[in-house]
Amino acid sequence: MSAGQDFIFELGVEEIPAGYFAPAIRFLEERLTKALAEAHLPFGRLKLWGAPRRLAFGLWDLAARQPDLEEEIVGPPLSAAYDSNGNPTRAATGFAGGQGVSVSDLKTVTTPKGKYLAVKKTVKGRAAEAILAEILPDLLAALPFPKNMRWGTGEHTFVRPVHWILAVLDGKVLPLSFRGAKADQVSFGHRFLHPDVVIITSPGEYEIRLAEAHVQVDFGKRRELVRQEIELVTREHSVDLRLVEDEELVEEVANLLEEPVAVLGHFDFHFLDLPLAVAITAMKDHQRYFALTNSKGRLAPYFIAVNNTRARDMDVVRKGHERVLRARLDDARFYYNEDRKTRLDERIEALKGVVFHNLMGTSWEKVERFKALALQLADRAGPCLKPKLERAADLCKCDLVTGVVQEFPTLQGLMGREYALKDGEDQEVAEAVFEHYLPNRAGGALPVSALGAILSVADKLDTICGCFAVGLIPTGAADPFALRRNALGIINIFLDRGWTGLETLVDKSLENLAPWAKRPARETKAAVIEFFRVRLKSLLTGRGLSADTAEAVLGLFGHEPLATLLRAQALESLKTREGFKDLTQVFKRVVNIIKKFGSHEKFTAWNRLTLEAETTLLSRVENLEHKSAGLIADGDFDGLINDIADLRGPVDHFFEQVLVDDPDPLVKEARIALLSRLGRIFELVADFSRLNPV
Repeated sequence: MSAGQDFIFELGVEEIPAGYFAPAIRFLEERLTKALAEAHLPFGRLKLWGAPRRLAFGLWDLAARQPDLEEEIVGPPLSAAYDSNGNPTRAATGFAGGQGVSVSDLKTVTTPKGKYLAVKKTVKGRAAEAILAEILPDLLAALPFPKNMRWGTGEHTFVRPVHWILAVLDGKVLPLSFRGAKADQVSFGHRFLHPDVVIITSPGEYEIRLAEAHVQVDFGKRRELVRQEIELVTREHSVDLRLVEDEELVEEVANLLEEPVAVLGHFDFHFLDLPLAVAITAMKDHQRYFALTNSKGRLAPYFIAVNNTRARDMDVVRKGHERVLRARLDDARFYYNEDRKTRLDERIEALKGVVFHNLMGTSWEKVERFKALALQLADRAGPCLKPKLERAADLCKCDLVTGVVQEFPTLQGLMGREYALKDGEDQEVAEAVFEHYLPNRAGGALPVSALGAILSVADKLDTICGCFAVGLIPTGAADPFALRRNALGIINIFLDRGWTGLETLVDKSLENLAPWAKRPARETKAAVIEFFRVRLKSLLTGRGLSADTAEAVLGLFGHEPLATLLRAQALESLKTREGFKDLTQVFKRVVNIIKKFGSHEKFTAWNRLTLEAETTLLSRVENLEHKSAGLIADGDFDGLINDIADLRGPVDHFFEQVLVDDPDPLVKEARIALLSRLGRIFELVADFSRLNPV
């Protein structure tokens, strides 16, 4: 094997949207590592970089070429390779000729399908240069950007037009092209501060050369620079200012800039009369400005803007930002004042004119659907909540037709709560109007109140069932209605609240959606339940439970999140017990017998069982049947699984002493019925046949 080489790669494009970076870099790291492993090209270190106009990575100590590999190629069956006289047939000669060897070079190998002819060949390893030039264009083309664009004559598509490629392996330019650009050893610095070319020939000098050209390519360092700039201007101008912490905004701003430079701006005091959320959103959503408070936690009439260039006169830059923000705050104040002229409950009628989706009716119709769903859930979760629940449901979408929310969509729910409180609505009702949107992101906060939790589940489930009923099912990365996030939100609320009855709610939701449905309710229900099962499996494995444990429980209880989680946790603990492998084999033997002979569910002639081994097992099964209901009601699945595991002794004794397939059909029927009864006890926990005994 030749000595390792270093490789630097950079794709230079027009500015990439800030939110596209993290998924692209994760994908690039994962797929590149996998592709090099499959190509048998080991490396010592991989580092990735990203900035608004570039995606890059460096490889250190990359193998110069693949190793030579011994490959065994299997040909025709031995039975077809030679005639009755032992002479090679056309199958043998054709296989040998196709592999460039003689028949005498072929050997016989034994496979699960029988004996076959085979040949061993040495595959010469290829140079790293050829492998990289081959895999990189496909890898880049597969980057998961939400949207791509065409440019020029429309021949090429990518997230943004490609302007240059830096690709240097061991000091030499890699022969590579992508989307009309050819590789060179040239990069470019900051668009304004250093627009000239930057020569780079190795990954070790990549960050240094571009930092000299006013581009910080390391995201972590660039994010820290944003924080330092904010802290610097805050400290320079006042000791009484505090940053409104917003890590999401820091991340976004860091992905918009190559060399961050902050400036402190000011706005008029009378804008402080706006609700805090409105003022902050006006700064953040459109302008990416950071809000500030005073030492008492009240909004201060200042903001921080982070720029991509240090101008000669930063005061001019500051005034420009102030003019822009003043216009945004003027708009916000106008819409807020106009909104306050109409009570929130007077906007219910206006929802009839707002189309939720042309296949699922108006927002008013959606509210009526999920209000009925929420009231059904309240039958179990809190019947006394129904009056407030109806009021919260009626109000929860009304802020969609307010001026502030139409101007700042991220404020939906927040403004509903604000306006409800201003109108004198009950505090719990107002809070539920806000909370019914929660969780609004992966891992986000759950509703605190029962009202908010009920409304959240009802609203999200109506969206999921509605989309499935009309055929708007997520595919691949496309999920425009955030159905995956909504399903996880419902699951987490059910787990947090200890609720049951998800399947019943799905039935009710599909019943409400019948006038809009495009497919049979039974088919839709099966698809929705499976959709929840997939999300629930992801949640279980994310909590450290093994995949086979999740599958074993989900097959029977995937429609009930809490039942699934509790059983899976108990089952996982069973795996730590000594003799687990033997235990699963016993379970599987019982299941296989039931599958072979069928389940006998209505059998009553237990007096046919006379042997001590079978009467003992019957007694143990009866005792556990009576006990299991209480254990399940108490959620004591550890106790239930331990009791089931303790059946191993009687079951082993049964199989040692008893012939299930007895010549007497009446005795045989009784023994199969006993095992069927035992199998139903297993199914109180999981499908044990899906467990991996290793």
